[in-house]
Amino acid sequence: MAQAYDSSTQKRIVLKIGGMHCAGCAVSIQKYVSGLNGVTTANVSYASTRATVEFNPNEVTLGSIEKAIEEVGYRIVYENVSLRVRGLSDASDGNLIERQLKNLEGVKEVLVNFGTQSVLAEYNPALISLVDLRTTVSKLGFEILSEELAAGEEALESQKLKRLVVLGAIFTTPVMIWGMLAHFFPWIPLALTPASAIMTFVAATVVQFIVGSRFYVGAWKTAKMKSANMDTLVVLGTSAAYFYSLANTFPWPEWGSIYYDAAAVVITLVLTGKYLENKAKGKTTASIRKLLELQPKRARLFRSGEEVEVPVEAMTAGDLILVRPGEKIATDGMVEDGYSAVDESMISGESIPLEKKPGDEVFGGTVNREGVLKVKATKIGSDTFISQVVRLVEEAMGRKPPIQRLVDKFAGYFAFIVIAISVVTFLVWFFGFSPGQTARALIPAVAVLVVACPCSLGLATPTAVSTGMGKGAQYGVIFKSGEALERTKKVDMIVFDKTGTLTQGRPDVTDIVALNQKTCDQPGFGEAEKTVLKLAAVAERNSEHPLARSLMKKASELAIVVDEASSFKAVPGRGVKAVYKGKDLLVGSVRLLKEKGIDVSLADEEISRLQEEGQTTVIVAYGKKLIGVVGFMDTPKTDAEKTLSSLERMGIEVLMLTGDNERTANAVAKILHIDWVLANVLPGEKAAKVKQLQDEGKVVAMVGDGVNDAPALTQADVGFAIGSGTDIAIEAGSVVLVRDDLQDVVVALETGRKTMSKIRQNLFWAFVYNILLIPSAAAGLLFPTTAALAMALSSVSVTSSSLLMRRWKPSGKA
Repeated sequence: MAQAYDSSTQKRIVLKIGGMHCAGCAVSIQKYVSGLNGVTTANVSYASTRATVEFNPNEVTLGSIEKAIEEVGYRIVYENVSLRVRGLSDASDGNLIERQLKNLEGVKEVLVNFGTQSVLAEYNPALISLVDLRTTVSKLGFEILSEELAAGEEALESQKLKRLVVLGAIFTTPVMIWGMLAHFFPWIPLALTPASAIMTFVAATVVQFIVGSRFYVGAWKTAKMKSANMDTLVVLGTSAAYFYSLANTFPWPEWGSIYYDAAAVVITLVLTGKYLENKAKGKTTASIRKLLELQPKRARLFRSGEEVEVPVEAMTAGDLILVRPGEKIATDGMVEDGYSAVDESMISGESIPLEKKPGDEVFGGTVNREGVLKVKATKIGSDTFISQVVRLVEEAMGRKPPIQRLVDKFAGYFAFIVIAISVVTFLVWFFGFSPGQTARALIPAVAVLVVACPCSLGLATPTAVSTGMGKGAQYGVIFKSGEALERTKKVDMIVFDKTGTLTQGRPDVTDIVALNQKTCDQPGFGEAEKTVLKLAAVAERNSEHPLARSLMKKASELAIVVDEASSFKAVPGRGVKAVYKGKDLLVGSVRLLKEKGIDVSLADEEISRLQEEGQTTVIVAYGKKLIGVVGFMDTPKTDAEKTLSSLERMGIEVLMLTGDNERTANAVAKILHIDWVLANVLPGEKAAKVKQLQDEGKVVAMVGDGVNDAPALTQADVGFAIGSGTDIAIEAGSVVLVRDDLQDVVVALETGRKTMSKIRQNLFWAFVYNILLIPSAAAGLLFPTTAALAMALSSVSVTSSSLLMRRWKPSGKA
């Protein structure tokens, strides 16, 4: 709780501060905050990482104090909590919760997702507690679910709705039959008797107040907060029909003015729609829940030399896990012993099992296909990859895209607009079209209330977002917010970092030139080139230089035996010299060879050619004679060209950004057919270059390393952190690509475009539905029962439309 007191002039707050590294940081913050106008005292403790500030709220606000702390390079530490709630009827309920929580001091941001029935709050734990947040939501009439209850809430809610639908159908059927007899077959005996009217009244009352009780509860909750929602519309419409019918039932029934059937059918049909909607809505997040369900419940461990089986909750980091063929790996870890192939399709979408050997990383929930593995647990519980994915996606689902915020704002007024239209409809019919005929005026007014569907508007965006994010997560593409999902649709330029993103990030041997020796004509390296490579590898065998590792790798690939040199010496910045079979062996720069009196003019032409192609060159000399030249290059990734071609077909411009010189950068760009290149860009300048492109009107996406390129990723409209592995939660960037696969950039863009297309489609039909049917109902063209059926189908159709995305596959995964 906040350590605060209020008076007419003074207030004290306690803020938790992040980013302090020493006592001097605390002094700096204290001095700066103390100087703010309206601040009486400020005490900052480095030990507790907290600042206690007394201030006059009439002169300075809490927001101003927080901003001042951030201005000097520190941050206020907020916490995020996701609450699952029961009782959200439509978007207006979400607006109500957001409004009430944001009024609490210490709450920075609140996002309510009607689709997932969750509340995401960002709050200052030094000013308000989690208990306060939960209490506020509960006081509004919504139930906070525990994690255990939340896990089974959808199934439980479906069961409740199903029982209500069955009960409603049982009692609505006789009401409908008597209503049809009274209206269309009055000549049938017993059709218009007082007894049949009373039986109709009893059955309709059960439907109205037992089956339909949830609508009254929901309407009352929102009414207390001076708001309105779908429950309000249903209650007003059915209550008007019910109580008007009741007034005409006693003491003697007037059959022409009894409309119990309208009220009962409306309630039953709306509940049926809610049941179908709930079933469909649950499927939009099925792919996320499926990830959690794939995690095994028990693990087989080696402890004290014995094999024991324990619940996964009892595991600790460092435990040694035994995984037999066909079993799921219990948690994230590193292979200690054994060789096998592991099916990781659940997290990457890759259908072919990946080979695993000692030292390789494995993920919890993936399936061991072949050999026996011993895995050392490195991450457990909420730190595992799958748990991080689920947590990030659930939080992202709560972070609404801008289009949803606009729709929710409109939905907050929608119910009041419909009520006003309904009142006007009644008055126009009562005083105009059918003067003095209450029943004739009541029917279209009720139909207006019933046919209006705020739920279809409220579900149009979150169901599509949930399905889209779940689809992305299937392929290792994690959107961190709905806004990131929406922005992918607008991207018209992608900036790629070169090293490690478009290229392998390491030098490979790409050319070997044998001088004064005949080479074979067959593709690849002939015997002369292999001799050059062998001599270079012999010299570099004991070196730790990256080029030395590349030489050894290439020699291994060509099955060349690399002998041991009798002596070895590194010459910093120039190369190495060694003695092999009694002769001097030199590998390095032109300068090194010239210093040793070796004429390198014979290699000038080849060196120039290779360097013009962007390659790094080293010269090999043996026994005082020039033997050959080896070219190295950080080669493009195998999927780079295919990815760039896909982006070009999508109409997206590509720019390569690198700190390398222009010659090297242009060489890579030529291979990949990239027209736009920015070379010699220092790491600290990348964000400025992205900003420059944005100032030119481009919507820019940046693809790079989630740590090294963090400023540029943050500056970009969409930041893709690629190859993030398991530490996805700490990466910068608004979209995290788990695998080091450039094709996932295309997957992310296609997923974003498909999702936004589905959102626009859903919203179009939701608005068209209301625009067409509300006037139709007002004109008397729809009976309330028909209106209820249309309203129920509208919500179900919007949700089902989103579910169609589950069958869709990105082009690279089809």
